[in-house]
Amino acid sequence: MLNLKPLIPAIAISVVLSQVATFGGLAAFNALQGGRYLDDKVAAAVDDLIVQRELKEIEAYASAQYARYPNAVDTVPNDARVYGDLKARFTLAEFSDMECPYCKRLHPTMKEIVDRSNGAVNWQWRHLPLQFHNPAAHDEAKTSECFAEQKGNKGFWVFLDQVFELSAGNGGGVKDLPALAKRLGGDKAKFNECMASERHKDRINEHMLMGEKIGATGTPATMVIDNLTGEKEFVKGAQPASAFITVMKKMMVSERADAQADEQKQKGEQVDGGAVVSEQILGYGARGGAAPVAEKTAPVATADEEHDAGTDEQ
Repeated sequence: MLNLKPLIPAIAISVVLSQVATFGGLAAFNALQGGRYLDDKVAAAVDDLIVQRELKEIEAYASAQYARYPNAVDTVPNDARVYGDLKARFTLAEFSDMECPYCKRLHPTMKEIVDRSNGAVNWQWRHLPLQFHNPAAHDEAKTSECFAEQKGNKGFWVFLDQVFELSAGNGGGVKDLPALAKRLGGDKAKFNECMASERHKDRINEHMLMGEKIGATGTPATMVIDNLTGEKEFVKGAQPASAFITVMKKMMVSERADAQADEQKQKGEQVDGGAVVSEQILGYGARGGAAPVAEKTAPVATADEEHDAGTDEQ
């Protein structure tokens, strides 16, 4: 059997000399490069670690924000901006301005209505940047569409939410919109290219013309739409959730009462007038008084609600 013990010191010395030679050669090469080689390698490794950490932070932050909008699908027909079930019976079509403080106040109310509706209500955004909030309001409308190019309909709602959170409001704007897009996982170069273009100008102008046609002179202005019957009702200002729910309930009463009346007429029965239907839906009617008549104007707010609700007018 070969005895290697006498050779161990020689082997150890050989390994050490080899390492010394390697480091010596590296040091010599580094010296030839003016001392930059090792510095550049270390700097590159540090930069890579910083980039990787930043990417992880962006991913974590963006994921948390997207999780707040579970009812936003990625793709919507006609590239509309809709939060909620696309087949919902009711649509809250809000004409809004990201610099409007009343719109910011209404924002969580609308989201809560949709989130608690079990698919019965969706919320559609329409751009209506007010002149006295420009250029910030128009820029934010444009940036939200540019971000949606990359991240879809859900990305639009996440970006919108962040603008409301970060903007100084009343035309003060967001300090760095491209940085916000990057923080939410967007490609900054693509975002800047979109912002330099005019490809979303027509969409924003179309929304503004739609608002003008329905008489929206200020923001927020919301059209409550019954997608089953086609009935519509205009609600002005940052109203509480109860105002929108009341409108939708009245639409349901009106529609069900009409259906019951038709059925009673066909059977030759006396028409109820809606009292029983309203009692079943709202808890009053035949035993507690007459059912309310569905109106075409927004519900009147209480004194407290009038104090809290408001619009920014052109």
